[in-house]
Amino acid sequence: MKTFFTIIGLMALVTASFSQHPHHTTSTAAQPPAPAREGHKTSFPLVKSTLPITRPQARARIKPTGNRVEYTLTIDEQTVNLTGKPTRAMTINGSLPGPTLRYTEGDVAVIHVHNKLKTETSLHWHGLLLPNKQDGVSYLNTPPIHAGATYTFEYPLVQSGTYWFHSHTRFQEQLGVYGSIVIEPQQRVYSVDHDLVLLLSDWTNENPAYILKNLKRRNEWYTIKKGNTQPLNRIIQHKAVGAYLRQSMQKMAPMDISDVYYERFLINGKDTLQYPDIKPGQTVRLRIINASASTYFHVNFAGGPLKLIAADGIDVQPVEVNRRLIAIAETYDFLVKVPNGGAFEVRASAQDGSGYATAILGRGPVHYAPTIPRPDLYKLTANMSQMGAMGMGTMNMGKADTTAQANVDMNGPLLHDRAGMKHKARQQPSNPTKAATKEPDKGNTDYSPMPKSDSKSAQANPKKPASAKNVTTHSEPTGTMAGMDHSGMNTTNDGKMDMTETDHGHMDHASMPGMDHGKMPMNADSVPTKKTDDKKPDDRAVMDHSQMTKAESAPANRSNRRRPSKRAGMKKMNHGGMEGMSMMDEQNTIDYGILKATQPIVFPANRPIREIPLTLSGNMFRYIWGFNGQPLSRADMIQIRRGEIVRIRMMNNTMMMHPIHLHGHFFRVLNGQGQYSPLKHTVNVSPMESVTIEFMADDEKDWFFHCHVLYHMLSGMARVVSYGDQPDSSLVGIQKLHLRDMRDNQPFFWGFLQPGFPINYANLTISNNKNALVASGDHDWRTNRFEFDLDYERYFGDWFRVFAGIDGGNEEFLRRIRPEDGVVPATGGRRIIRPVAGIRYMLPFLIQSEVKLDTRGNVRLQLNGQQMLLPRLDFQYQAQWLVGSYLRAHIELQYTLSKNVFLHADYDTRYKTVGGGLGYNF
Repeated sequence: MKTFFTIIGLMALVTASFSQHPHHTTSTAAQPPAPAREGHKTSFPLVKSTLPITRPQARARIKPTGNRVEYTLTIDEQTVNLTGKPTRAMTINGSLPGPTLRYTEGDVAVIHVHNKLKTETSLHWHGLLLPNKQDGVSYLNTPPIHAGATYTFEYPLVQSGTYWFHSHTRFQEQLGVYGSIVIEPQQRVYSVDHDLVLLLSDWTNENPAYILKNLKRRNEWYTIKKGNTQPLNRIIQHKAVGAYLRQSMQKMAPMDISDVYYERFLINGKDTLQYPDIKPGQTVRLRIINASASTYFHVNFAGGPLKLIAADGIDVQPVEVNRRLIAIAETYDFLVKVPNGGAFEVRASAQDGSGYATAILGRGPVHYAPTIPRPDLYKLTANMSQMGAMGMGTMNMGKADTTAQANVDMNGPLLHDRAGMKHKARQQPSNPTKAATKEPDKGNTDYSPMPKSDSKSAQANPKKPASAKNVTTHSEPTGTMAGMDHSGMNTTNDGKMDMTETDHGHMDHASMPGMDHGKMPMNADSVPTKKTDDKKPDDRAVMDHSQMTKAESAPANRSNRRRPSKRAGMKKMNHGGMEGMSMMDEQNTIDYGILKATQPIVFPANRPIREIPLTLSGNMFRYIWGFNGQPLSRADMIQIRRGEIVRIRMMNNTMMMHPIHLHGHFFRVLNGQGQYSPLKHTVNVSPMESVTIEFMADDEKDWFFHCHVLYHMLSGMARVVSYGDQPDSSLVGIQKLHLRDMRDNQPFFWGFLQPGFPINYANLTISNNKNALVASGDHDWRTNRFEFDLDYERYFGDWFRVFAGIDGGNEEFLRRIRPEDGVVPATGGRRIIRPVAGIRYMLPFLIQSEVKLDTRGNVRLQLNGQQMLLPRLDFQYQAQWLVGSYLRAHIELQYTLSKNVFLHADYDTRYKTVGGGLGYNF
């Protein structure tokens, strides 16, 4: 018996020691995996595809390996030196980034996460199809991992490919909490000599919380450091004055590519990597993951084109590219063959041109990849200015969120898509349950301004009927388009539609004015169909609007480029047949049209189609982001139901590119490839671009949907996609804390001090999404005269706000002096405090206007603005008119020395003096 207990004790010691080991263990006997379909039944008939279209369908097809592969990840804080300056970072198992987790599809992943931080943490498994509770968004679907605690994730792997993981707690992803995941298929498709994970990231020594505050207070330091300022001297030099004036008239700041300046760009935690063991002639698989917080990367190879073979973990039909612009949170797999004659560079260049990271394959003289030119910001500004007010991307804090009501109105008038085609308005069925679960009446017509699913299959009712006002249904035999008005449409000699393409590879919609889809007979070969032996009545071809604009087929050696549009600087974009204009030039466009699935993906027919239009919104001036004009804290959930096909059309009305990620699902990007539209979990939406995605709603509970620019997400560009189920029991009491945890409405504090002689100036602001407290003042050392104001502001929309507060100081500055007051203005008068109220509004050229009224009826009007003259020299101006009294002007020059320190020189007609000094931002 003593020997028995001794053996047990030794085993316990070994187990405790091994639990801290950074590598994994594999067990085939501990616990057999759960049955493939138990608790995960699909709400759809099985789609004939081996691609992981939904989690239940993928799990039903994957043969379990019986292996439980375990990892232990310890999240801690330590000092790192990535830039020559020691700074604090967060690490996983003592490294930045964390380790690569390797599996085979069919394994069960078991991951023990130890939190040694002084605060809570989380891990999200980006791109993986897993049970809701395993997703890793604190409070929303997974409990937070508190300081000192351990949480174990366990889920079956129902897919293969390249993925990654990262913290979803505040700024921890920027600080180093991320790593890579590789899941090998059970049957390998490609045989390679080397398999490399290249995890791209951006690094700053600055506190990310301070970065967000710096963006909120409109400090230009980051653009100065990147060399991307657009001062007046450079605008004149680039002959862009007209574009600048047009853009300023629309209240838009000069164009920039990214928001943050980074000291280093990294591949696997280093700015330079070498792989000397790779030999000439060998084939290398590059698994490239963009794990950055806010940087897009151009990737190219010194040894020639890269063969793109997978996107977001899913194989695509191979296509060669000279370079690829990779959005944040995307993953791409490439094959490269290393030439003879030395070592060859894989370069990841930041899109804004501020730096790059390098991986060297092989040994010998190094051949460097071609340099990617810096973006032409003046050209992009010109493009934006030509688009008019579309680029404002306004937030509207004065209105309630409309996401829940954003679906197509089935009783509306004729609907128009971007090509100018007319569509018959839908008739809302009188029976909502019937509309959601049964084949609708044949007499109604069903067309929307968005592309329809190219799906077909046997009918199967969803588990829950959805409300008819939020769901559209197939209401016409899907093989016909009866009632189409062909008037004005070009036809060929044999009577068929003229689908002539322009030189851009798009259908010439101008040849089809006034098209009425309500009576259009669908050509039998316009959508691939598949005959079935049982000839079920529901197995009909569904019109695929995504093919109404064909994707351009580029030559192999230029497959990542587009032919230029005839309109200078503008581009016809192809996203599922919806033509939009993009302001991005050829270099900064991500062409999804080259991605083609390896198998057709045919969604089941006769399913409710929930159409959700989302406008990507933002206010760069206040740095608030959202969808449909609202940040997350003021938004409703996006309600969906199992059994629906959900189609989301995103229109980006902002000046920034946004990588949009949906947790726990793959969606089809409707890119003109029809049934071969690729599956992805993250998609970029460029300025002025429309992108349509669709997926089978085949899961449960709540999932996060957000922009993957970290600072955009934390400023409100996020939503929750909800199936309407009750949360897991462990979250019932805390799920309401999710919004508080995201804190997009938290108050920010900033201001400046300008001590000088003879005048001092100061300002203090505390602001959140809708409210602000603003205090400011000035003081003359010589005469001791001063003025200050303290206001509470309430925002109603981007530019309009009302305020109330108090003003104090010398009476002559604050109101008209009447003879009965007995005050001689020249003496400086007496000092008073008065209640005030008024309105403020942003005018064109970003000029702030103000109308202020006090309790004695005095009215003061004010205008103020600024213009950057040189890269570090800023001109500021202010004009005041106290009606019936004085007219005051203040002009100032500020020269930036560092992020927070500046020199200033000013002249103020009220104090009748020139002054200057040193200023400090805080």
